[in-house]
Amino acid sequence: MHPFVISVRADSPFRSLGDLIAAAKAHPGKLNYPSSGIGTVHHLSGELLNAMAGIDMTHVPFRGGASPLTEVLGGRVDLLLEAMTLSIGQIQSGKLRALAVTSRERWKALPNVPSVAETVPGYEVNSFIGLGASGGTPREIVERLNAEVRKALASPDTRQRLVDLGGEPGASSPDEMKGFIEREIAKWRELIAARRIEKQ
Repeated sequence: MHPFVISVRADSPFRSLGDLIAAAKAHPGKLNYPSSGIGTVHHLSGELLNAMAGIDMTHVPFRGGASPLTEVLGGRVDLLLEAMTLSIGQIQSGKLRALAVTSRERWKALPNVPSVAETVPGYEVNSFIGLGASGGTPREIVERLNAEVRKALASPDTRQRLVDLGGEPGASSPDEMKGFIEREIAKWRELIAARRIEKQ
């Protein structure tokens, strides 16, 4: 699991998430953020921030060859909501300035970067990688797959590689994963309805 990072170009006037929110409140609709398309987690994360912070940033969906990261670095959009694993290199190189991580609390890979929840209480978005099987898979097979994933994640080399990418390696039980996914579906379904996001 890993959070997303809200970041801006290194030369951006925004030094904190509070600065960004204040500007968005002062100039509704002027600030924009990119995503790889409507309904993606990047898009929905921005809409969640809009809803919870009481702001109106404009979503700019890109399809095909345009990269949201390239658009931010090129100055064509104002901020980036991107997975930690994809943005940490640009942050560490100084090309991007991290304003906040979307985990509930500060993240080990960027300990000096505040969480969004420090400014917008209750905000939390995390990305995860999970292993699934079809619904009819026998329970003993599911348990064996889970045991093998746990074994792989116990490897020091595997754990270190995931940490280097900004992740927090961990394995859940099949029932824990099911519960997590059900909660995520409910959360995003509610946001989509409240923000009137059209299904694509």
